[in-house]
Amino acid sequence: MPSLRGWATVALGIALWVVGRGFGAGGLEQVGFALVALVGIAVVIVSARRHDLIITRALSPPRARAGQPVRVHLRIENEGRGSAPLLLLDDALPIELSGQARFALNGVEPGGTREVEYEVRGPRRGRYEVGPLRTSIVDPFGLARTRNLAVEVDTLIVYPRIERLALPRDLGQQRSMAVSALRQLSGARGEDFYTMREYAQGDDLRKIHWPSTAKRAKPMIRQEETPWHTRATILLDDRFSAHEGHGDGSSFERAIEGAASLADLYHRSGYTYRLMSGHHPGRPTSRGTDHYHQILDALAILEPGHDAPDHDSLVLRLAELESGTSAEGTLVCVTGELSDAVAVGITRCRRRFRQVAVIVYPGHRFGGATTKSRWEGEQQTRAAVTLLTRSAVPSLVLGPGEGLGAAWTSLSVGGRRGGDAWARKPELA
Repeated sequence: MPSLRGWATVALGIALWVVGRGFGAGGLEQVGFALVALVGIAVVIVSARRHDLIITRALSPPRARAGQPVRVHLRIENEGRGSAPLLLLDDALPIELSGQARFALNGVEPGGTREVEYEVRGPRRGRYEVGPLRTSIVDPFGLARTRNLAVEVDTLIVYPRIERLALPRDLGQQRSMAVSALRQLSGARGEDFYTMREYAQGDDLRKIHWPSTAKRAKPMIRQEETPWHTRATILLDDRFSAHEGHGDGSSFERAIEGAASLADLYHRSGYTYRLMSGHHPGRPTSRGTDHYHQILDALAILEPGHDAPDHDSLVLRLAELESGTSAEGTLVCVTGELSDAVAVGITRCRRRFRQVAVIVYPGHRFGGATTKSRWEGEQQTRAAVTLLTRSAVPSLVLGPGEGLGAAWTSLSVGGRRGGDAWARKPELA
């Protein structure tokens, strides 16, 4: 089909032909006819299908962190018998992805290959669609153009930001939620030997490994673990009412990042683990790289849900966990606003789980509410944390700008760490 320039040329040619015919100017009449003929020849050139273009797209990597550059590689092959004329490539991108995805190729000879790369960056977690890719073939004068769909959509997954959590040191028999060595379970029942570590005060002296002690000149302990000790559950609070703030600075985004950091920790530690939330059953218990990617895929697209009146999805999920019959290892609950009902539900889970911990991102610290509302929210959070502390459940209370990595280490001693409270102004006293 003629392009905009082609239609303008046709109009000009017809006008010249009419004027030349009317005034008897043969030269002008010939020029008008030549312009119309030129557009017709251009249409024939771009419509001739003697070329056969095969285009493929590859994303590297197909999964990326927020802000990480992703290369989009396009490979164009001409398997036809004729050369392809001037080729324009236009790969559609969502507005969130920054990158230049329009290119021009000066034809592709028969059997020839061209390769093009461009770079995109995902600003925040989510699922982005790259494409579709459309090709436009134009003649050298730009008088005619054909457009074709060449490649369908490819999906780019951008993961949440992950803080690399350090594994808290072992404290003798009072073990922390993550140990300092990878699991190498033998598969036997009962206690499984999986590593050696240095003696710590409180260890059972019967577990000293004397050959290793003699070799290293310091007491070494046989580290043992029952299989269920190496299972972890990450419970994410995805209630819309429990979070405040907007964009990457909201409490919900920080909770997503916290859950992703925990998944990374347990993946590196060799745990079998699962992800759950109030509104979604999440991913079942498993381990390995595929399971890890599935967890991060789920976190990349998770959005908060709305509870019905008189229905607290997180409390119901905690009751479901409590009602299980089999013993479990670790439960870490990543929440927004922490209510007394949620705190009670968490403490009841200690009946089933060997270790329970809570990471709190109070919504009122991330929102734009009044100082009085923030103060009331802080008082509620303190009351709920006090309830957890009395039940020997360690908790971390974090606000904007406070990283999880440093605070997480404090859980190795069963401590609790929180950010600065909102100061109460004199007029509210």
